[in-house]
Amino acid sequence: MYKRLLLATDGSAHAARAAEAAIGLMKELPGAEMTIIHVSDEAPSRSELMQAGLDMKAVLEADAHKAIEETERRFQQAEVPFTLKVAFGNPADVIVEWSQKEHADMIIIGSRGLNAVSEVIMGSVSRKVLHHANCPVLVVKR
Repeated sequence: MYKRLLLATDGSAHAARAAEAAIGLMKELPGAEMTIIHVSDEAPSRSELMQAGLDMKAVLEADAHKAIEETERRFQQAEVPFTLKVAFGNPADVIVEWSQKEHADMIIIGSRGLNAVSEVIMGSVSRKVLHHANCPVLVVKR
């Protein structure tokens, strides 16, 4: 069934709702593993990189912990273990690639609920993930 779950989050309110759904699923799936992925589409500044000794992963991890602090706290309070992965790039592409590489059984992601015009103009990470993933995708809306 579902053993390897991937929660894609940016720390926003819609991602927080997805996190709550992920916690609920984990409680129903004994033995399942949860990975939380945070993908930054903005490159770290030179000063951030210099302070981190040119360690981009350290900068991405620090930024991720700041962005998803509330999500991490909720998982800890619910006593749901997780692994955090961080990456840089196009969020939808990275989420799909990581899910395929790591053989995720399900991706959980929030949706802002863009209207049709906004979605066509701006795109939607959840929509792109839904259409390109090779596993089930749970899109959590409002």
